[in-house]
Amino acid sequence: MNSLTNLRLNSVHVTGEELYSFLSNSCALKQFYLSNCEDIICLKIHCLLKQLNILHVFGCLNMEMIESNAPRLSTFSYAGDTIRILLGNAVQVRKVKFRHHHSPGALYYARTKLPFIAPNTISTPMASGKFLQLKHLEIVVRSPIFCPDYDFYSLVSFIAASPALETLILLVNQSGDSTRPRCLSEHFHDHLKNVMISGFCSAKSMIELTIHIIERSKSLVCLTLDTTRGYDKFAKIGKCLQLSKDALVEAERAHVAIGRYVEGRVPSSVNLKIIEPCS
Repeated sequence: MNSLTNLRLNSVHVTGEELYSFLSNSCALKQFYLSNCEDIICLKIHCLLKQLNILHVFGCLNMEMIESNAPRLSTFSYAGDTIRILLGNAVQVRKVKFRHHHSPGALYYARTKLPFIAPNTISTPMASGKFLQLKHLEIVVRSPIFCPDYDFYSLVSFIAASPALETLILLVNQSGDSTRPRCLSEHFHDHLKNVMISGFCSAKSMIELTIHIIERSKSLVCLTLDTTRGYDKFAKIGKCLQLSKDALVEAERAHVAIGRYVEGRVPSSVNLKIIEPCS
């Protein structure tokens, strides 16, 4: 297997021990995709895989731990339940993607564990738990476990932990109450320039998050609030997809909330873009 560079295993009956032995003899491997292999409890990757730079693991329901010692790993993605993940001394990791299904603690897990899973984001012991080099952050909230009153304001902890952050994209598929918001945190985000929230809704915590970004991001240049959850992109190619009745009602609520709580707080130096359902 010395010449094998790309390996994809899907729904294969193989144990963790068998796979470890196989991979240890595949030293030329550069890309490894593992999906729906339910016999694997622990995925271990030997340090001999010095060429491995891409690792994707999806839907392995019984997996409890991933331990990789591949020194040149640069891209890692995982979809499944919360498990223990160790990437060793993979200081070249630049892109990490997590997708947790039906897990209310997914965002907390990413916020608290990711800096240690991707050690290159930490430069000094005093900054432990921060993403010091992170410039682009995208958060997708799609799972139905996130109820309408999900606390979007809690996402401020992600921004606060990323002092170099320049671009924030939040994709949401939720709605919520439009009670009067509060503004809490005093933390400033000196480098944040571009923010896009797709699926902007009238939820109190969503308004709070937006106000926080406006008032605490002195370098902000562009703020895009999309009430269509990305449906507007089809309008650009000559199509206008219909939203459900409930989605249209929520889009109108979101528009009212923007006018009531957001627009008056946006400095003249910031380009505010409001995207509404097409007709």
